[in-house]
Amino acid sequence: MLEKELAQATKMAENAHKKVDQLRKKLVSDSEKAHIRIKRELAASRKRHKVAKVRLKSAKAALQKKVTPENKKKVDALMQQAQGLAESVSKAAEAAYDAAEEFVAVKAEAVLADRKARAANQAAILVEKAAAKTKKKPAAKKKVAAKKTAAKKKVVAKKKPVAKKKAPAKRKATK
Repeated sequence: MLEKELAQATKMAENAHKKVDQLRKKLVSDSEKAHIRIKRELAASRKRHKVAKVRLKSAKAALQKKVTPENKKKVDALMQQAQGLAESVSKAAEAAYDAAEEFVAVKAEAVLADRKARAANQAAILVEKAAAKTKKKPAAKKKVAAKKTAAKKKVVAKKKPVAKKKAPAKRKATK
């Protein structure tokens, strides 16, 4: 009964882990897509701002050559447009920075969770191997222990002969 409950709990945990992995992958991909989209918007805003600055510069040059109320209105309108684009560029840059920061945090968290999951799996495999080894070893140890006790009894029964002392080696005579 316990084995069935353990198997069911293991299956539920695996399903939950898979669901968490799916959600994490979705979060990473969504944040990556948002980061790419905002970078693209930032590049487009910078390009529009650059074009507006060039138009404003040429309009200012035309205004200096010929000062008319019509040219002055055009220069004022272009100046307001350039300022608006400059503000949009700064906002887009802030949004891109925030999106990049969020993406990096989410990606790092996903990588860390993946590494933890791998380590947990390896630990579980090692525990299972160790549990399998401990189940096999006690039976083998009993047989070995019985053999060792019989061997010890035999050793005790035999008496070792006393070793004879060797005479010291004789020195050679030098001439």
